[in-house]
Amino acid sequence: MLTVSNRLPEHSLTAWVSLDVTNAFTTINHASHEGKWRGVSVGSIDVTVVGPTEIAGV
Repeated sequence: MLTVSNRLPEHSLTAWVSLDVTNAFTTINHASHEGKWRGVSVGSIDVTVVGPTEIAGV
């Protein structure tokens, strides 16, 4: 597990960089922004939809 001040291993990620739909995403890699601090947040994209049948079963 990486913690603060650890170097990120070589990587290539799709990053959300703008609210503008046409320019919202770009690819960054381990060489992007060399010498600068970066914050990487990874979250689940799993979205569970709960319908009326699931609620009634509870």
